[in-house]
Amino acid sequence: MSKRAFVTGATGFLGINLVQELLAQNWQVTAIKRSRSQTKHLNPLNINLVTGDVEDIDSLRAAVPHQVDAVFHVAASTNLWSKYNQRQYKTNVEGTRNMIKVALEKEAGRFIHTSSIAAYGIHEDQVREDTLSNALDSGINYHVTKYLSENDVKEAVGRELDAVVLNPAHIVGPYDTHNWVQIFKNVYRQSMPGIPPTLGSFTYAPEVAKVHIIAYEKGVKGENYLLGGVEASMLEFVNFIERFLDKPVSMKTTAPWILQLATKFYQLGALFTGKEPLLTPEKTKLLTHNVRCDDSKARQQLNFQAVPLETIVEKTCHWLKQENLL
Repeated sequence: MSKRAFVTGATGFLGINLVQELLAQNWQVTAIKRSRSQTKHLNPLNINLVTGDVEDIDSLRAAVPHQVDAVFHVAASTNLWSKYNQRQYKTNVEGTRNMIKVALEKEAGRFIHTSSIAAYGIHEDQVREDTLSNALDSGINYHVTKYLSENDVKEAVGRELDAVVLNPAHIVGPYDTHNWVQIFKNVYRQSMPGIPPTLGSFTYAPEVAKVHIIAYEKGVKGENYLLGGVEASMLEFVNFIERFLDKPVSMKTTAPWILQLATKFYQLGALFTGKEPLLTPEKTKLLTHNVRCDDSKARQQLNFQAVPLETIVEKTCHWLKQENLL
């Protein structure tokens, strides 16, 4: 008999990859979507797609099947602009609290929580699962809300929630329309504001989706698993994109102070347009610090695989062109 999954955030790019992988492994999937969400990539799939919102606990109670085998709580706001901080708190923190409560009420088998390396805050050295978080002092609301929501999951483990927490680093891949794909679009338009001299851990979205299911099967209750992937400089990442898009290859990085100065000009422009600037203080702070992790625990316990950066970029570029986004 097929296992049953309930997925939040199914219309997001990691969520779509996860739903596809669950179906490939013969799971029955119920997924929740907001009424205004784009469902183009979910409509052809054989899933039960219901309207609701993690911020609306009654809609969750109506949507989550009783004794579902797994809840995959992927929904989150990755916003990096202070204008939307309050909305982000409601989605990431209050939404997670609602999902925990309903999962306990419905006697869900396991709760797989998609957190982020952001929950650890900012560290120049490699982050490990036992690294102390400084997220509350990072000045980035995304970090704060991911830390708080993860803490709520950990607290609920003490109330019989069988939860596993996954902390991906930079997720890149198909179905992304507004996260790392911004860099692909900026390279295509030759409008990159600069390339910071930093290092990051890059992981492929379909691989992260696979590990979610393995975490259901093998993850240790209450444990964190960092999903890093390939460590590379931002210059290497951008160079791969430039080569695949036949654009001039950048040779130099940009000093952080120049990016910080540019951010001020972009902010001024946003005062007149009301639109999110190309660089926000939060984006710039994130881009001008290393985001690196030791993912050996996930490799050993969850069979997490690092996909070569060249492959990640090639497949993402192919999808973007297929969707006429480049």
